[in-house]
Amino acid sequence: MEKIADIVFWFSLSVILYAYLGHFALAYLVGFFRPKPISKADIEPSVSFIIAAYNEEVVIREKIQNTLQLDYPKEKLEIVVVTDGSSDRTPDVVKEYETKGVRLLHSSERRGKTMALNRVVPLTKGDILFFSDANTHYEPSTLRVMMRNFNDPSVGGVSGRKTIRKEGARQATKGEEGFWSYEALLKTLQTRSGSISTADGEIFSLRRSKFESIPVGIVHDDMYLTLLIVRAGMRVVYESDATSEESASKSFKDEFFLKTRYASAGYQIIGAFRGFLIPPGCYFAWQFLSHKLLRWTAPIFLISLYVSSFFSKNLILKTMFLLQSIFYSSAALGFSLTLCTLPAGPLYFPAYFCMGNAAGLYGLVKVFRGGQTSLWRKAAR
Repeated sequence: MEKIADIVFWFSLSVILYAYLGHFALAYLVGFFRPKPISKADIEPSVSFIIAAYNEEVVIREKIQNTLQLDYPKEKLEIVVVTDGSSDRTPDVVKEYETKGVRLLHSSERRGKTMALNRVVPLTKGDILFFSDANTHYEPSTLRVMMRNFNDPSVGGVSGRKTIRKEGARQATKGEEGFWSYEALLKTLQTRSGSISTADGEIFSLRRSKFESIPVGIVHDDMYLTLLIVRAGMRVVYESDATSEESASKSFKDEFFLKTRYASAGYQIIGAFRGFLIPPGCYFAWQFLSHKLLRWTAPIFLISLYVSSFFSKNLILKTMFLLQSIFYSSAALGFSLTLCTLPAGPLYFPAYFCMGNAAGLYGLVKVFRGGQTSLWRKAAR
């Protein structure tokens, strides 16, 4: 029993270290020894800028004004707002901007973002499709900077850098800042070696020729389209100079459900592309599974790490059990403080880390229970 506990501990620790650090080092080494530069140039293809907005009357006016300020030829920029299922004043606000070239596409039926995109893309005409969310703002140069990458014929899609507004009143702000900084560096390294694991749907552009109708039930339209492009032999790259900004979730509760949806919907993607990803027959497939699947399943290995260290008689492992106990106790206390809307101080990050992993575990449970849906819980703005 003791030997089994030791083996489980070291195996679990190896998986966790690889999930958070190892594949990061792998991406660096592959990009260093086998770099794939991008042939960029200032080009101005026609763009269909599609904003998905479900009950977004609080933010949609500011979003449209931000979009109209983008530095791009007006005759080559088609702005479309799809408001399917909205029951508030979102469609009415959009109509106010029709004289400025903003086009409203509305259906009373709510079928989810992916089905809305399937419906509206054939109604647009740009050579490049640009997908955006209603709560995301861009620098004026964002569109131009992203379009430069399409000068390279191997590039099928481009994703920009997601940043978080510094709003102390929102509980998830500090955690999300750290998370997206980590993602930014990782995606920079992935681009050097080929393609990123997945684009961010808040700031994602792709060639119209590479868009295909997204299957019913798929939640991660950005992840699905990324894999579709890569499987076709093209690249999806990361443009760090193109930035988007949005607010983090107001509460840990909202962030928990957001991460739960992300993890559970990710398994859909693996199922849809299982012939391409499993077993990993190429570097990209290995990269995707390392970056995504191991992160979603990390809670399982964290639990086995804790339990195995409890049963071990090894002094080092017993010490590790004590350290883990202190860490999880700190996380529980920090989480309790956030629930009481009190500052968690240094306990914030243990609480955020454990909240994220608990969400990943709950997402896996939802997969087995068949609880995933393309109509998700909307976070408060």
